[in-house]
Amino acid sequence: METYLARFLLIRHGTTDWVDAQILHGITDVQLNALGRAQAEDTAQALAGTAVNNIYASSLSRCMETAKVIGNAAGVDPLPMDALIEIDFGWLEGKKIRDHDRGEYSKLIEFFDHQVFNLVRVLSGEPKKKFSKRVLGAWEQIVSENPQGTAIVVGHSGVFNTILMHLFGNRYLNGNSYHHLNPCSITEIRLKGGPAELARLNDRSHLLEENR
Repeated sequence: METYLARFLLIRHGTTDWVDAQILHGITDVQLNALGRAQAEDTAQALAGTAVNNIYASSLSRCMETAKVIGNAAGVDPLPMDALIEIDFGWLEGKKIRDHDRGEYSKLIEFFDHQVFNLVRVLSGEPKKKFSKRVLGAWEQIVSENPQGTAIVVGHSGVFNTILMHLFGNRYLNGNSYHHLNPCSITEIRLKGGPAELARLNDRSHLLEENR
């Protein structure tokens, strides 16, 4: 039987109307829609029986709603953390964006969009360096508070990409891009006393509502 000191389940929040419409809502507080709540229920059922030390969540409602459903099943009250809030997209908040995960656009357009995002964040939102500093500070706190056992973190795609790049560097990249993390997907990190191990990435097999 495989052993580990601690494991961390990174769970992206359930979907929202803005996620479904490909509208950016970094710090904008948008609640789960009906499918998002069903995804949270599926995730809670998949984790039923798992002994959980703590559940941490971004304090935005889409994450807290997801975390409370999971917490009710696990018998653990979620701990809200402002440091886990998604990046502030500035002027791009509430704007419809191109979805590069579908492979419909060229690498040149994808590169252009990323450069625009970075510029807008510097001018009107949250610079990437500042965002990374607060997210990794929260991650270090979570790891220090859970030296063994299982902890759950409910958050955002950008937050988890920052943590995964910090832990795994270029090994985490999908070509030249980050991996896409779907709503209520589970990504599992294990600590065994040495380098962190990525045991699962963007696991959606538990989402019954999407598989029917």
